[in-house]
Amino acid sequence: MAKRRRKKRKSTTNPAMATWIFVLILLVLGGGLLMRGKIKTVMQATHVEQTSYSAGNNDETATQQKFIKKIAAPAVRVYQQNGQVLPSIVIAQAILESSWGTSALFVQANNPFGVKGSYQGKTKSFPTTEYVNGKKIKIHANFRDYPSLTAAILDHDALLKESYFKQTVTDYRTAAKLLQSNGYATDPDYAKKLDNVIATYNLNQYDT
Repeated sequence: MAKRRRKKRKSTTNPAMATWIFVLILLVLGGGLLMRGKIKTVMQATHVEQTSYSAGNNDETATQQKFIKKIAAPAVRVYQQNGQVLPSIVIAQAILESSWGTSALFVQANNPFGVKGSYQGKTKSFPTTEYVNGKKIKIHANFRDYPSLTAAILDHDALLKESYFKQTVTDYRTAAKLLQSNGYATDPDYAKKLDNVIATYNLNQYDT
């Protein structure tokens, strides 16, 4: 009996299909590398942004600490000499009233507290914000022009003892409330702002 010849099976792989598969593989690999590069770029950009932000914060903190120490040194000396106004109150008021030593009143007149009037006959006029019936208004007022920061702190110390503290105050919260209730500032949140500044920057460390 004659043997039947086996028919060769036709290849099921389509050359065109294989080519497309190969192209797709290349596209996937290439897209992955491209995406990886983009992700890396984004991560690097984010890192740079965060570093810049951190550097900015560090600069700001350093400037603030420098100002605190600048006010603290004479404030502590005056308190040790007179025992009247807590250094934490002096520093906190200086921060709020002079905007961290950037106000024209502080730069030009050594007046970090916004004390109005004249000092030994010297005065300067500056624009200021006041609260009248709960509303902010802008006015020009005469402020005391001091020859030095120490002179300003000594004068501020005497003013507060004479007009705002009728007794010795050793707690900064009580001192802030007295300044508010006795009309040192027209800002209705003045005492709260002083408390927040003192707590945030640990200014009561200078009171001991």
